[in-house]
Parts: sequence; C-alpha cells; structure tokens
Amino acid sequence: MCGILGAISKNRIQGDPVENALHLLRHRGPDDRGLYTSPHAHLGHTRLSILDLSRSGHQPMSYANERFWITFNGEIYNYIELRVQLTQLGYRFKSHTDTEVLLAAYAEWGKACLAKLRGMFAFGIWDTRKQHLFLARDRLGEKPLLYWQNRQTFYFASEFKALLALLPGTPELDPTALEQYLYYQYVPEPSTPLSGIAKLPPAHYMIVQKNSWQNTPERYWSLEGTNSVEGNPEALIRQELDNVIELTLRSDVPVGISLSGGLDSGGIASLAVQKYHDTLKAFSLGYQGIPAYDERHQARQLAHALQIPFWDIEVESRHVVQHFPELVYALDEPIADIAAYGYYRVMQKAAEHGMKVMLNGFGGDELFWGYPWVVQAVQSTIQKYRVLHKKPFPQWLWKAITSLIKSTTYRQAASLKLLPTWIRLFLEKGKGIRSLHLEHPRQAIFYDLVPGFQEARCYTGLFSSDARAMIAERAPQRVFDIDLSDENEIPRQICQLLFDTWLTSNCINLLDRLSMVNSIEARLPLVDYKLIELVTGLRKVHPDHDLEYKAWLKSALAGKVPDTLLSRQKQGFQPPTQLWMEAILSQYIHVLLSGYLRQQHLFSEDYLHKMVKEFRESQRHTFILYKLVLLEIWYGQIVMGEMV
Repeated sequence: MCGILGAISKNRIQGDPVENALHLLRHRGPDDRGLYTSPHAHLGHTRLSILDLSRSGHQPMSYANERFWITFNGEIYNYIELRVQLTQLGYRFKSHTDTEVLLAAYAEWGKACLAKLRGMFAFGIWDTRKQHLFLARDRLGEKPLLYWQNRQTFYFASEFKALLALLPGTPELDPTALEQYLYYQYVPEPSTPLSGIAKLPPAHYMIVQKNSWQNTPERYWSLEGTNSVEGNPEALIRQELDNVIELTLRSDVPVGISLSGGLDSGGIASLAVQKYHDTLKAFSLGYQGIPAYDERHQARQLAHALQIPFWDIEVESRHVVQHFPELVYALDEPIADIAAYGYYRVMQKAAEHGMKVMLNGFGGDELFWGYPWVVQAVQSTIQKYRVLHKKPFPQWLWKAITSLIKSTTYRQAASLKLLPTWIRLFLEKGKGIRSLHLEHPRQAIFYDLVPGFQEARCYTGLFSSDARAMIAERAPQRVFDIDLSDENEIPRQICQLLFDTWLTSNCINLLDRLSMVNSIEARLPLVDYKLIELVTGLRKVHPDHDLEYKAWLKSALAGKVPDTLLSRQKQGFQPPTQLWMEAILSQYIHVLLSGYLRQQHLFSEDYLHKMVKEFRESQRHTFILYKLVLLEIWYGQIVMGEMV
C-alpha cells in the first residue's frame, strides 16, 4: 500500500513538480520514497512496506531493461500463483514483491494482464519505447486514482492533496457535483467536487499517448454477462470465502481486524484465525453513555471465543467536535458520513499497536442484501419494468393517471367521495405507480429510497440562480439510469449500482483515506471480485432465495461462527448521528456565513442565513447543514491550504 503520483508532458518537464509534491503522500508510505524522471515523464512513490520489506521493493521499479517503469499502490493477492506462471514462461525475478510480478505480467500480456489480477490496485506504467502511460484501477475501486489534464500536461495522484500541489492554478467547484454531494453525502465517481479533476473509474484502464494525447478510460470488467452458477449456494460461498480469506492474509507484517460484533467482520475473524500463521488482533469501538450504539461487549465476547487479543476505544461527543477539522483533512475529499470518526479512531488505535494491515467487513451488506432499502429497490425496479413492458394498460395511460392524481380537482373529488369506488381504487393504484417515475423509463428505483436523498429535494432553493443554471438536468438521478430491458438482469444491475456509488465512493473511499492517514493498509475480503461473480451467478439460478437479510452468508458461515452472531441484527460502528451532527454544527456552523463557499456565490445568501437561523433556534436542517460545513472546511484545508 502506497502513495503514487506522476506527470506526463508533451514538452520537456520543467523543474521537479512530482518531487515537490511527494511529501504530501508521506502518510501513505512512510517507509521509503522514490522518483523516476525523464524528459517527458516523472513518477513518484511513497512506500508502505507489506510484502518483501527489503530494498528490493523500492519504487518506481523498472523492468525489461528499463523499458517499463511503474508506480504502484495496492496488493496483488495472487502474485505467488502469477509468479509461478510467469516463471514457466521464462521470466526471472530479483525480489519477492508483487510489484515485480505485476510488471512482468504487463510485459507479457499488456492490458490483458488486468483480467488475471486478484487484488486491489491503482498504478501507472510508463513505456519508454512507446512513450505512453498505462493507468489502471482495481474492479471495486479499493485504491484511488485522480487525474487532471490540459492540452500539454497530464497529472495523476492518489489524493487531492498531492494532485492539487501539481496544478498551475486553483480549480473551481463544480455546481453539478455539489448538487450530487448534497443528495448523496459524497460525489459519485468518476466526478469530483472540482472542475477538471476526475477519477479513473473502478475496473477501468486508460492509456495516455504522449504524441496523440488520446486517453479515454476503457472498462475491463463488469458484472454484465456474469455466467449462471449451478450448485449449492452455501457450500460454494463457504469455499470461496475460505479462498479469499487465505489470499488477503498474505503479509510480511502484522495483521489485525476491525471487529464490530456483527456478522461481516465476525465471519472474517472466525475464518481468519484458522488460517493466519500469526496472532490476529482485534480492535473495536464504543460510545460513552450510549449503550444502544455500543457493540464492544459482543465484539469482546467473540474475540474471547476466538482466543485473540482485543482492544477497544470509547468515543465521546466532545472528541468528535474537537477533532472534526482533523478528520476532514484526513478524508481528503468531502464525504459526509458521520461514522467516519469511528473508523478514524479505530485505525489510530491499531497503529498504536503496530498494525500495518487491517481486515474490514465492508462489502458484506452490499453483496448479501444487508440493507432493506436495497431489496426494496430491486423489487420496485422489477415492478417498474413490468409496468413499462407487461401491463395491459399502455404506458401513456399510467403517466396520465399519475398526473391526474396530483391535481387539486382529483384530491377534492376523492375526499368528498364523488367518484365511484372502482375508479378511486384504480386511480389509487396509479398513485402507487407514481413513485416509479415512469416519465424517466431508464431510471431505476434506487437511491431515491434513502432518507438523505429524499430530504435534499426540499432544498432546491439553496443554490444561487447562476449556479442553478450550470447544474446538469437530473444530476442526482441520472447516476442510476440503467438499461431496463431485461427483468432477470435487474438484481445484478442494482448490485452494480450499489457497488459503483455507495460502496466505492463512500465506504471504500472513506476507509482508504482513514486507514492510510495512519499508515495502515485496509483489506476487504468481501469485495473480492471472484466472490462477487459467484454470488451474482448464483442469483441467476436462485433469484429469490437470498432476498432475506444475508440469508446465504448466514448459511455459509453456520458452524464457523457462534450461533449468536447469526441472529444479531446489523449495527456496525454506527454512531449517534443526530447528537454528533448537532454538536459539530454548534461549534462550526459560523464558517458558512463568511467562508469560501459564500465568496464563490454558489448558494443563495438569504436562503443560507435562514437555514442557519432556524438551526440555531430549533435544530432544523441538521443533515444538509452538516454536509455544507464539512464541504466548507474541506475546501479551505485541502484546496486553499488553510487549516482550521
């Protein structure tokens, strides 16, 4: 796990831009740093040593008589198997690193090597012969990769801090991305809050040609076309879980686990202790005086049953308020997930005890239907498909009905019972169908089921008229437009949407930053792509068998984990949301009235003042104001370089 950055230019690169920005990624790699420079390409690297701790792992690393130079962040879990395969093809290796194996794989197979990689990665390979840069990112976006370009120069980096240090000026905030942020609490990838800066999407690669400057991202993997899988779901999932746990335990440094007391992390811990050659260490989190949110007792019981060391921390509201600017700086981009502070503190505690690798249960809820609203999204989207394609009444009629029932005339007639019962029942059916948004045939029923998304609709007057004119139509909703042409594909499509939005842009992004700021590599066994393909293929054969809360995962772990773990409801490191947000706003809300967002005239001053006043009087608008305060502090610290 490391920090990477680089610069490619049509003209000779002047000075040492990459070297000057490299210190901003030191937290991602405190063990070593390196540079590669040539007239048209500079690559930088900071190393967190995980595999082969010797100097043999120094990067940027070269291969094939220095034709290829790589800066690589991540882990290739199946590097041992790939090394054997490449050795049989005649390749020889000087180190025991996965980096050298990755370089040899690229030298042998080119971009086709991506299909063979099992792990998490973001890397850039400079080909000195072809004078092009090959960039790639793992399938679920576990490792970040940002980039910016103009007509002469292309920059990339792991984090905003380093990338912004390379740029010739200060990018402007993107109003469309900001509206999406207020709806989602993060900016869905590949967009970012800043105009001109994008993310290479998960499961994509990009080739930057120095001469032609062609560099369109290309997808190399998706769940579309996943083959059906026959067999016993529980047995197959159990076998694949064993495989992926064994792979993610490969490390030359100590491994720990974030243990919440729930099924995902508890299942990983239970399987890992059977395979790990050393002693797994567990870390958990609780909240002072709020037992309803505290899972430390259950986590401690599980650790005791597994006979592994256990440490916990207790978070108080005053700690959250005091360290809020520090947390925002660590996040590196605006992610208004109030649970972030808990993950931050767990990683701090793990670092204090010498951990450099931490397992985490992220991905279990997304893959195994752990969120009730996701099951509802699947069912509602299937209902929409059937209305559009199979109902005996034409689509235009349902649209007319949904318009009619919005009218004052209908509401008055219905309340006075002036309509026959059969007509009212028919129209009420149309009222339910209104929520399917038939006016947008490609729009899945998805994130609009989430309360925060629904709440954001109430604040359309927040943006100034100039900013509103710049916002793309349906900016929040177009994120979940899909091809609604095959009912059987809808569960797969909703799962892919969940991965591409919430899991990648919120959960994984957040965990990467909060682990790496503490120089810890977070590993997520439950987002392994082979496990995901397996579950997706099983759903094609058993479409209704796993819609109950984590039914397949529970069955797969039966006998492997304590029975109490199988019956517990999901909680995780869930904090006292309202209490924390109100405490943070009480301390920092003043920044909205005189900060950078106000200076850029993105929001209506009158509207913003009204919201602040109503919060101070009656704690209204808490969540939307929390998002704005976090955005303001992020912009000041990360973009403008002014610490709070």
